[in-house]
Amino acid sequence: MFFVEKKDGTKLGNIANFLTGHFWEIGYVMTPEERGKGYCSEAVKIMVDYLFLSKDMVRIQAATDVRNVASQKVLEKVGFKKEGTIRKSAFFRGKWRDWFLYGILREEWKEPKILTKA
Repeated sequence: MFFVEKKDGTKLGNIANFLTGHFWEIGYVMTPEERGKGYCSEAVKIMVDYLFLSKDMVRIQAATDVRNVASQKVLEKVGFKKEGTIRKSAFFRGKWRDWFLYGILREEWKEPKILTKA
């Protein structure tokens, strides 16, 4: 897990990656007062660059609650494609919730957006 922070060290949220079977999955959370300012999109771009540059893989995926439009916009802005709905994926606050599954393939990514090869 990595913290997302401003240059002055103010913590804005976190982003994580984990291996699930034969592919990597990412997840992230931002503090409510810092949402909508582009920090999350930048963090996801950095994570995607990092994973494709450092790991031999063909895809990265992420899932988001179907009601979380802001998260869906972040993923789509970075190049993820909506692949489907995972029905009753999570039990949250006493209810089963559906999630959308997003993925980005190496050939869709093509080249780093922020990081560069060393």
